This record gives sequence, C-alpha cells and structure tokens, in this order.
Amino acid sequence: MIKVLIVDNELLAGVRIERMLKDMQGIIFIGQATSGEKAVAMIAAQSPDIVLMKKVMPDMDRIAFPEIFNRAADSPLVVFCPILNQTEAPRQRDDLVGALLSASKVVFKERRVQSGGKRSHLYSYSYQGVDVIPIEQIRLLKADQKYVKVFTANANFTVSETLKSLEQEFAHLFIRIHRNALVCVNAIEGIERADGRTHAIIQGIDMQPQISRRLEPKLRKLTLQL
Repeated sequence: MIKVLIVDNELLAGVRIERMLKDMQGIIFIGQATSGEKAVAMIAAQSPDIVLMKKVMPDMDRIAFPEIFNRAADSPLVVFCPILNQTEAPRQRDDLVGALLSASKVVFKERRVQSGGKRSHLYSYSYQGVDVIPIEQIRLLKADQKYVKVFTANANFTVSETLKSLEQEFAHLFIRIHRNALVCVNAIEGIERADGRTHAIIQGIDMQPQISRRLEPKLRKLTLQL
C-alpha cells in the first residue's frame, strides 16, 4: 500500500483529493497538513510514502521543507503539485493522478532495492490505482504490444514490463511456450491439440495459449515429468 499525505494550507484541496483517492486501489489518504510545521509532525508520526505538496506554503518554501525531513532514514518522496486545489478540472485531475502513479513506481522500486532486489510481486498502474500481484498467483504472462498481460485465477492485469526481462528474472518459475507467452510451470495441467494447433491447459484460467512448434517437444517432455 502507498500512504499519501497532502500538504496544502487550503482545506478544500484535501477534501477534493481525499474524494479522488478513496476509490483508488492500493493508495491510502492519511490526511492533510495545512502548514510546513504540521507536515513535519505528521510525517514523523505516520510515515507517509508520498507527500503531495503545493509549491509554496506560507511558512515554508519548496526548498526548506524537504531539507527538514530528508535527513530521516525513511523520508517520503515529495511531489510538488501547484494544482492541488484544482482537481475538479479533468485535465488537472489526470495530471495529479499521473504524478501520483509515477511517484508510486519510485516508491516500489526503492522498496525492492531495500529488500535485496528479489521481487515477490508485480505492480499494475492505472487510473484506478495500483494493483499488487503476488508472483505465486500468476498463471500466464502474455506479451501485448509494449506491455505484458498478467493472468491469475481470479483476474488479469497489464504491467509495464517486457516478457524477456520477466523470463530472465523468474526463469525458475515460468517456461516459454511461445514467443509471446510464458506459463507458470506448476500451473500446467496438460497439452491439447485442436484445429491443427497445440495449446497449453493451465490451472485456474480458461485461456489456452498456443504452443509454438519449436517449443512443443520441450513442453511435452516437461509435462511427462510433472
């Protein structure tokens, strides 16, 4: 989850942003600080991941504010947003959500570095928020233009990754069955041939992705061992 603090001396800005964020998956609005002094206190007490701050505050400018709390080990990521009080306008609202999602990517990347670099989740970013996808729940990864579709037993998502990088990172969990698809080894239930093509039967999902002729012998050998 991503915890977000708003820093703006106009109370209405916090009300609008709370309303905007309440339905966003994976993002929690923890409150609003109406002064730089209150912001520092709330950061110490609630440890937000992201601070959305108006460019200029009455008691603290955009340079002095970060310098105060950036000395802390778990300092939040500060995003300066001059449009915090204009979220009723669609364009400004979209810009703010875009900035928040970009900041969320940075936060998750930092968490990954702190954990030693090994990932246990993938993240899907959209204007509905952030979906956290446990690697262990993924059944199928399928390339879709510049993105990858992620299929679990209950849902599917889109992630901004490449199939090749995922194959390299999770080679112990997934096997390539086609140039555009990786399947979780433990989710393979069998192989089926229909209409002159060979397809993989995957536990928990209805989709049966095609297996390329080049990779079919390797997959048949694997299924005999399962």
